[in-house]
Amino acid sequence: MSFALAIGLLLLIGGLILPSLIAFLLFIPSFGIMVAVERHAASGPKTG
Repeated sequence: MSFALAIGLLLLIGGLILPSLIAFLLFIPSFGIMVAVERHAASGPKTG
């Protein structure tokens, strides 16, 4: 997950705009998964 973000930042620093945007776009789904997992964990244990 952080690999795509790091590569995107390095490409952006290097001046390669299009490849950095592609790397950032590849980061978005993993960020969404992380948010969903954190919301699930924050909801607490299910006591029945």
